[in-house]
Amino acid sequence: MQLRMLQSATLQEWVSLLTQGLTLLLFLAGLVLGMWQLRRQKQGAQTEELAKIARARSVLRGLLQGSAFGLVTRAEEHYGAGQGEIKKSEVLANLLQLLPEDQRALFSAEELTSLIESGLASAKKIWGSQAGA
Repeated sequence: MQLRMLQSATLQEWVSLLTQGLTLLLFLAGLVLGMWQLRRQKQGAQTEELAKIARARSVLRGLLQGSAFGLVTRAEEHYGAGQGEIKKSEVLANLLQLLPEDQRALFSAEELTSLIESGLASAKKIWGSQAGA
């Protein structure tokens, strides 16, 4: 009888330990799953934010291209020939003033210089066609 009670008690202990172990395992699995879900949501939010920044940057770039053309033309009229670096500096400063301060970091100085040079090339084509007309 005592042996049976001992075996029964041991069996109950094993069942109890097994139940506790499974409970702990399920808890840990839920924790890992929750952390994985949070990470996916964060990555999704970051991807969405980067897409918004890319769209805004694209719109700003288009506006800056059109502005660069006008600013180059104005600088050419103001300074005339032979003042390339002064004109470029003024156009760069004016382009930076057009950008909201928090969005200036979206464009490097090299990229803005490239926009200025592109605007200058477009302006020279137009000026050349007007001179020949």
